[in-house]
Amino acid sequence: MRPLKAYLSKSALQHNVVFLKQQAPQSSLCTVLKANAYGHRVELVAPIIENHADYFAVAAIEEAQAIREVSPNIPIILLEGVFEHYEYNLCDEFNFWPAIGNEHQLNGLLEAKLQNPINVFIKVNSGMNRLGIQAEQLAHYHHLLSESANVKSIQVMTHLSSADEKLSPETEKQLAIMAKLDPTIQATISNSAHIFYDNKPAQSIVRAGLSLYGASPFDGKTGADIGLKPILELRSKIIHVNHITVGDHVGYGATFTAKHDMPIGVVACGYADGYPREIKDAYVLIDGYKAPLVGRVAMDMFMVDLTHVPESKWQHDVILFGEQLPIEHVATWANTIPYTIFTHLAKRIHFHVID
Repeated sequence: MRPLKAYLSKSALQHNVVFLKQQAPQSSLCTVLKANAYGHRVELVAPIIENHADYFAVAAIEEAQAIREVSPNIPIILLEGVFEHYEYNLCDEFNFWPAIGNEHQLNGLLEAKLQNPINVFIKVNSGMNRLGIQAEQLAHYHHLLSESANVKSIQVMTHLSSADEKLSPETEKQLAIMAKLDPTIQATISNSAHIFYDNKPAQSIVRAGLSLYGASPFDGKTGADIGLKPILELRSKIIHVNHITVGDHVGYGATFTAKHDMPIGVVACGYADGYPREIKDAYVLIDGYKAPLVGRVAMDMFMVDLTHVPESKWQHDVILFGEQLPIEHVATWANTIPYTIFTHLAKRIHFHVID
């Protein structure tokens, strides 16, 4: 069996849910499990937190149906709403709560023939200019939905574009738009970053995405810096060692040239596994020793300099990221964000749940 393995910590995940609830004690907590739980495997994550979270959220109904196979009861919010009108019948059957952000979605629900009324969110575009209706349309949408026998309850939803940048004025602009809406309609506003703001507006639900998985939504900070615990550690092994001499090259394109004799370890992980090809000036950890990457990351493997790693340690696990080596650092080295690395973790990686 290929030695590339991911270890998901049950206790760290539960800690994060409890900690996030403490940041917004007056609100319910929605944990976002879209994109296969941000690459962490929804069939592993959902059962661990279903008794701790108040809602799950996904992008589309296919993701919600996959969760229903492992978590039969918790309400699941469809952040992008439905794409086809027949999906409203599935919302009725499986307790999915769709967002409604355009006339297609509105008319589909008004025309549907449901057995039971469903709970919905009206998605308001407060300035991100991605999905949702304009604020001045809310009264019209709310009136039509309130009059429909297909609707059980109505809340408002928006998404903040720049909450991860605490000095950005965009968040205050968006909050000002939301503050002018009908105060009798409950709302969900805060995302992972905004949950950590002290001056959050009162709201019925806050939504935790990246922070659930123990990574920081703020540049320059790790999850540990803000009280979270990373829930995933990616480990592999050295599967071959080459002893090269001065002037020898390593990897595709011969981009690395040895300045001295050195042992080069081949790690079983590559960009097909989700480890970024673009990474530069990076290292992995082997029993606490740093082993810098050399040459280009290939599809299935990459190479590291073992010069400063004792030979007695070469058979130990290679830590690519985790508690000892934060995912935020790896993302910075690759000029990307933790979301990208998490959501690209390949199917062929062996996942294991640990306490």
